Amino acid sequence: MLDLLGTPHEVVEVPYLDREEMARLTGGYVEVPVLVDDAGAVTVQSRDICERLLAGAEGARLVPSPLEGPIWAYADFVDGPLEDVLFRIASPSLRDQWRTPWQRGLYVYIKERKFGAGCVDAWQRDRPALLGRARRLLAGSVSTLAREPFIFGPRPTLADAALYGVLAMLEEASPDLVGVCDASLPAYMRRVESAAPLRA
Repeated sequence: MLDLLGTPHEVVEVPYLDREEMARLTGGYVEVPVLVDDAGAVTVQSRDICERLLAGAEGARLVPSPLEGPIWAYADFVDGPLEDVLFRIASPSLRDQWRTPWQRGLYVYIKERKFGAGCVDAWQRDRPALLGRARRLLAGSVSTLAREPFIFGPRPTLADAALYGVLAMLEEASPDLVGVCDASLPAYMRRVESAAPLRA
């Protein structure tokens, strides 16, 4: 979203296994993303960050009137039910990228604390069913993108930033996973990247 807004920024990659600096900065909060503005104000939680970034005049480009309601609703759909399925699809591949048994074990332990024992193995076993669910959830978006370059028409909006984010998570887990969900989605991701002034 920062790229689409054309807002100069620095991305700090936070190590999964070392969030000491983040905890000091946020007063103990250790989930990403976190936004720190030029004045040092800290904002956590994705939706709160989006609301803060889009509050200025530039934000109207990504949430143009009168489409505020549908655009925010779509972003919430992506960050809710769609992300939940895509996260489960990505998790086994992300687990397997850790180099040591300790790193893999901690990754699985954190997931099991929330989703139950054996969840990552179950998601790997159930990947065909999860992919089917993801395709159903994405079907409307794919249909729109067959006729329009972006979710709400000729220019990207917050909706595209949200969808791009969860697809990028899949791509990070395994480069082929986005195309497995739908063959048109990798090209869509490249369109979003090309539309971002700071990426161009």
